Amino acid sequence: MSSPLPLNHVSTTTSGKDEFDQSCDDFDSYPSNLCRSGHGKTARETANTIWERESKRTFNHKKSILKFVETCDCSKINVSASESVVSTSADQLTQNFCLCQPQLQAVDSLEKLKNHLDTNEADPRVRYVSIQSGSAKNPLNCSPAMFQYLCTYHQIPPSALNCVYSFRTILLSYDYCLAMFKDENTLLASQGHTLALDHLGRSGREIRYSFLLRSVENSSSVPGTSWGIRQLAVYHSFDVQSGQAFWMTCKGNSAIESSIYDAISNDSTFKPGALRSVPEAFSATFDILAMILDWCDENWRWYINEMVDKVMEKAGMVKTYKIADEPNFPDLKKRLTFGAQADDSKRPRSPSVDLECGIRLRNYIKAFSFSNKPTGQSRAYIEDAVDELEKLEVFSFKELQEFQELLERIQEALLVLKLNYQAIKQLRDHYQALMTQYRIPEMETIRSQCRNSFLQFSRRSRSVEGNIETRQAQLDSLHKLAQENKTLYESVLQYKSFQTDRIYADSAQSSAHNMEIIANKTKQETTSMHVITFVTLIFLPATFMAGLAELPGILEFIYPISKIRLYWVEERLITDL
Repeated sequence: MSSPLPLNHVSTTTSGKDEFDQSCDDFDSYPSNLCRSGHGKTARETANTIWERESKRTFNHKKSILKFVETCDCSKINVSASESVVSTSADQLTQNFCLCQPQLQAVDSLEKLKNHLDTNEADPRVRYVSIQSGSAKNPLNCSPAMFQYLCTYHQIPPSALNCVYSFRTILLSYDYCLAMFKDENTLLASQGHTLALDHLGRSGREIRYSFLLRSVENSSSVPGTSWGIRQLAVYHSFDVQSGQAFWMTCKGNSAIESSIYDAISNDSTFKPGALRSVPEAFSATFDILAMILDWCDENWRWYINEMVDKVMEKAGMVKTYKIADEPNFPDLKKRLTFGAQADDSKRPRSPSVDLECGIRLRNYIKAFSFSNKPTGQSRAYIEDAVDELEKLEVFSFKELQEFQELLERIQEALLVLKLNYQAIKQLRDHYQALMTQYRIPEMETIRSQCRNSFLQFSRRSRSVEGNIETRQAQLDSLHKLAQENKTLYESVLQYKSFQTDRIYADSAQSSAHNMEIIANKTKQETTSMHVITFVTLIFLPATFMAGLAELPGILEFIYPISKIRLYWVEERLITDL
């Protein structure tokens, strides 16, 4: 096994520094200005086109604040190329490292950023940059120019931008719960694709990756809930020869920033004396990853419990309502037929009137009459139905919409957990491959001295993956329960609509029945008038003839019969003429 390389021993070339300086001068053309990129021309042009489109919505041009947290580099170990860090005594290392506390420094302009980075000194052992946004649905508080210069200075590959693009000005969630992991290390790259910079302490052999995770946080911006799903974009690089680590996070608040700052400031793992060798610096990266995994795993229990409470509340409301599903079919049949098929024994019969011609008046009236069903029973039924409908007022379409919203939130949480699981597993597999498959001298030292640190991280990662699977099982069951109760709720709403239509139909039927009674009475009165007219027509001629038979006696009493006959003869003659 080869001995570990000294911390200040990094091969470089003058042309590499010139390339880097030229790249920094052309920072505004990022990402196409990166030095010795392994991507082809087409890939670089595509990345540049996407940047031109997405940067306008991802970055805030009016507000720029980058926050730096760096370990102190005011005293460094100066060992010759033939000496190894392992051979240096602990007392010497403690004396060589200072006790300065890391500070959180804010940079709000491009000039300040250049002054902060362009010191012509080696990068600190740990540099952390935090970029925040107003919320998960707002652009990052960083100008495109500042971000381009930062990425150019640290030669951040374009693949990391895919995570950053999830922050943009939108009203709804973007990328639909996307979580991802992208590895782009240069450990096995050819010499022509690595950029060694001696003045910055960079060897060009780096572990580089980016990932995007989502988790649940307290939120007051989401109506109807105290929780919200928030994203975190992370980029990390680690130089396997110099031990320099760079972290960049993009988030909608300061939760991760505060955790990392607290760890770098107070955790003994990040004290200058604890970062004296590459393996120790490599082990320190697992502590930051553990904080990120903890953030990804926490709060899910409380978020799921809140959704369970809401589903159970609505499910209990649906299940406790009892619906009588035994309709009175005989009564329904009578009402639908308007009582036309009722028994004749229940119908009021008209008195029989026998005519001299043999026609019974009752049969004549029967042909034009309908049954007269009393409306008291129907009115009582309508009143009972209205009382029943009032009990259904608690079931509304708004509640159904809330049910649907709950289902969408459950589905969203399931997708987030599934994608998080894949990204975390890819991250663990990445380090598993580094520790077992990369047969390069730099990794041999790390492998031999960081075995326990990696084992601890691997167990931590598997624990989070197991918790995610548990949450998925909970949400799967909750989703089925919510879907079943939503279906039952829809049935209750359909029953409510049916009852409403039924009441209106019964009211219309009652009104029609009343109109039928009025029409029947009118028809009966009309029939009576017809009968009277008919009887009058039969008896009027006989009466008239009888009157004529009695007329001579009456007239003789008034006028002499001879005068009447004379008058009649004269009138007849005149008529004939």
